[in-house]
Amino acid sequence: MFQKLLFPCLIVFFIFSCKSKPSNADIEKKVLLEYVCPETAKVNSLEIIKTEPATSIFGLKGFQYVVSGEVEWPKGCTDFGTGLPAGYKEKFDSKTVTLIKTEEGWQ
Repeated sequence: MFQKLLFPCLIVFFIFSCKSKPSNADIEKKVLLEYVCPETAKVNSLEIIKTEPATSIFGLKGFQYVVSGEVEWPKGCTDFGTGLPAGYKEKFDSKTVTLIKTEEGWQ
């Protein structure tokens, strides 16, 4: 009985694990890493323009996205002498973001 259930469960597991892609939150987190004060910034109106599988690095699965949107610092930022005021916004267009799946998640 156990063997009859094991095989279909493994098939379902592999189908769903192979189709997993980064979430919008994963993409936003990666976008913010390119800006100062990423911990206090947020992405507004993220638009995914293009998605492609990335070349696998060391056998790890990846995706490459071209995205547009806006980064906002609701409370501002003074790190590294930037002096961004509260509510400062910066648009980005056709930014390329690559995410690789690791044991810790999408990086």
